[in-house]
Amino acid sequence: MQHHHRQWRRLVPTTLILIICYQDCHALASSSPKQVISRRNDGRSKSFSFDEPNNKRVDNDSEMKFQLSQVGRDLIRPSVALGHVQAAVRSTFLPSIPSSSSSNILRSSGYLQYILLDNIQDLCTSLRSVLATQRILEGVGVGRADATALSATLNFLIRDGCGMLASLLFTSYAASSFRRNVKRWKYFADVMVDIGITLEIVAPCVLSSPALKGWFLPLICLANVCKALCGVAAGACSGAFQLYWSNNLIGTQDGISEISAKNGAQRTVMGGVGLVMAGLLAKCLGSGHVSMVVWVGLYCALTSVHLVANWWSLKLVALDWLNSWRLHFIVDQLLRSVNETNTDHVVVSNPMELSRIEPLLFLPELKRRKLCPIEMGVSFNRFARMSHHTSTSLQSVLSQKQKQNYILSVGHAGRKRVKQKRRVLVAFSPECSNKDVAKAYLHACIVGHELASTSKEQRNDVEEIEIVKEVEVRAENKLTQLFPLFEMSASNAGWNLDRTEISNQGYEICYE
Repeated sequence: MQHHHRQWRRLVPTTLILIICYQDCHALASSSPKQVISRRNDGRSKSFSFDEPNNKRVDNDSEMKFQLSQVGRDLIRPSVALGHVQAAVRSTFLPSIPSSSSSNILRSSGYLQYILLDNIQDLCTSLRSVLATQRILEGVGVGRADATALSATLNFLIRDGCGMLASLLFTSYAASSFRRNVKRWKYFADVMVDIGITLEIVAPCVLSSPALKGWFLPLICLANVCKALCGVAAGACSGAFQLYWSNNLIGTQDGISEISAKNGAQRTVMGGVGLVMAGLLAKCLGSGHVSMVVWVGLYCALTSVHLVANWWSLKLVALDWLNSWRLHFIVDQLLRSVNETNTDHVVVSNPMELSRIEPLLFLPELKRRKLCPIEMGVSFNRFARMSHHTSTSLQSVLSQKQKQNYILSVGHAGRKRVKQKRRVLVAFSPECSNKDVAKAYLHACIVGHELASTSKEQRNDVEEIEIVKEVEVRAENKLTQLFPLFEMSASNAGWNLDRTEISNQGYEICYE
């Protein structure tokens, strides 16, 4: 009995081991792939089946010819040919996305809508440019017996020279501010090209009046100046949009070259379509069978479509970094939420929500006038002249720069310190990061809100300085509590504070 018991004890582990090994072998056998699918980024795919004996490497010419004939027969099939055409079109015009659901990504990201609107506005520009060229040629005397080639050449030389000079001056003035307001500058470029084309079309009309005949050359020069401004602004902003789509579609900045190349291919096709349509349009309008009312109405319709398409295409671009307007909006949301709900959990708008309401025109923002003006990046000379600090207290203010990388104070414009002339001055150190800039702006807005809550009674200079000092202390205490909340809320909403860029006067203070 004892002997049988020992054999049973030895048999049980052996049986369990055999069962486990059988299950592992069965799992390995069942998990072996029967088909492998290879997908390319442009949508093409190839399948390999382990069950088919024909999936062998081609070793001789006869088998190669047989397979080539098979490919030829496949191309004759409508479905297969259509698939090859779709893949070719996709690889030429759309970016390569390393995902099986690339179509959904292109649609959900807004890229397809963006390129559709962008190509529509480009087509409108091509059509109107041909009409404008026709009008300019008529204005310089093409087709008139009294016109000379020399006068036409001089007109074009003066016009082009004005455009070159304008592009240089505009680059010197606005080059540093393009990225801060990239969407506004892009729409500025679209408005400028519309103004330029309109001036080119209107310019020949003054030749019919002897009193206005001398305005033809200034008008075409001004038109070329507008086009030059458009070229500078649009060229400066195009890289930012290509970088945005590269990050959103491909996930890295490495795809910017492909995005740029595909964008060029799209514009080439739309340019060809625009040339054909513009030629037909010019022939139709130049035949004399179309009234001036129809001609003007068609031009106004194309201009309106151009502006609307650009407007909606820019609304689809949700940049994740803060410029002056976005930062002011987020800070205002934060301060209002804290004052109304008094909670530590604040939700601010995300990039897509702000992209729909962000202004695209350089217009004065009346909402900000409720607070005192904020001057960022001022020189220390201006800081010392306008602030309430004495020469002795300025030394202690400079010590703050070591821990905050910026200094802040309330200043007054003019000799008399009155409430109506208050402003918040912020000076940066060379070590100030983009996140420090966002913190400094939050600090300045807190000071502005605290100043707005003070009494409106007129005071003398001594009382005004005392109130300003109290406000600065309260704002410093609030900043310690609110900046971590601001940082967390902005990060949760998808904002990248490390890329903050706001408008400032460009000064940095340092010791020597």
